[in-house]
Amino acid sequence: MLAVPESISDGGRIALVPVAARQTKGLYEAIVESRAELSPWMEWVHPGYSIAETEQWVTHCRKAWETDSSFGFTIVEHQTGQILGGCSISIDRPAYRNGSIGYWIRTSRTKQGFASETAALLAQFGFAQLGLIRIEIFVAAGNIASQRVAEKVGALREGLLRNRLLFRGEPRDAYVFSLIP
Repeated sequence: MLAVPESISDGGRIALVPVAARQTKGLYEAIVESRAELSPWMEWVHPGYSIAETEQWVTHCRKAWETDSSFGFTIVEHQTGQILGGCSISIDRPAYRNGSIGYWIRTSRTKQGFASETAALLAQFGFAQLGLIRIEIFVAAGNIASQRVAEKVGALREGLLRNRLLFRGEPRDAYVFSLIP
């Protein structure tokens, strides 16, 4: 099992803090604030989203750390301590040392570069701490903002994958972007 770091930071504006129970309320508030913007892209965000679902997510993240399968973080702004969103890196193919990352930023703090900083920090963690040789970012074809984030961190757009994502029971096309060390 990988040791859980206190946080990950490069001295910039944010820290990635491993998801913990003490963050539940702040995460829930960020999700509720951002429900309208997140729900078209993230299946788990729905009109009746509850704090109990955030509690379940926190528990899931802690268990995933224990199995080295996924590493969930809360994005925290250094200056204010505000929870800006969430992100994770998952090990998709351990034998091939491949993983994928995902990220979201609360609505009131979008378009400020936080998602790009987050993706860059996650990639550094994946390469340096997890020993990955490839990190993928899957982005729904219509999610232009997330595509821009992938491009800003230097990920290569490799192509459009038909029916790559399943969203509320319906297949969706997605672009795959990749990062390598």
